[in-house]
Amino acid sequence: IQPLVWFLLFTQAFSAIGNIPSFKLLTGTSSYVTFFTAAVIIQTITSSALGAGLGIVTDFDSGFMDKMRVAPINKSSILFGRLFSAALTTILQVIIILIIGLALGVTVASGFLGIVMILILAALFGIAWSGISLLVALTTKNQEITLSVGLLTTFPLLFLSASVMPLGLLPDWVQQVAKVNPFTYIAQAFQSLIINGFVWEKIEYAVIAIVIVGVISLGASIMVFRKKIS
Repeated sequence: IQPLVWFLLFTQAFSAIGNIPSFKLLTGTSSYVTFFTAAVIIQTITSSALGAGLGIVTDFDSGFMDKMRVAPINKSSILFGRLFSAALTTILQVIIILIIGLALGVTVASGFLGIVMILILAALFGIAWSGISLLVALTTKNQEITLSVGLLTTFPLLFLSASVMPLGLLPDWVQQVAKVNPFTYIAQAFQSLIINGFVWEKIEYAVIAIVIVGVISLGASIMVFRKKIS
């Protein structure tokens, strides 16, 4: 619901940003709704990823994880099940966001294949970002802390990236932060697919960002999970 509220209210409140001359020069569009769609998709992804961590905490609290300790199954399948669920939820929610975007006048320059690419990148980033949620959840076993950490990391990263505003319109110090922020590269890939079409350089940078986040977050969460479940 929160991404939907963002989409409907934030874009209407800040639609005048599209009238800034340099905005169209930097983005390729004068429609802030079109540009901001990428930010809503990213928020949708992080919300779905947060659900993976909250689900693991529920498994511990309900005693389900204790039963799994003695079950004759591969324990890693529990973690992978959460990741698959997060990816599937992400895809479904992003489809809804895109439908709403189309209803608001957003057009996807890359067409149907571009939408497929957006969904693939969204699912992959959802899996990678779920690793962070799972790591916090496995370490704390506390839903409140997991939720708080998720929200306190998502919003600063979103605003300190090229998701909400083009990189060239951000203050210098924010630009420096944005350049090492994975959200920037994911957002720019989505923006290029929506506004410009297939810009493979943007997609490649997004994939690199996803791999880096995924290797670190999933690697750490798998290690902690094995210790907790043993």
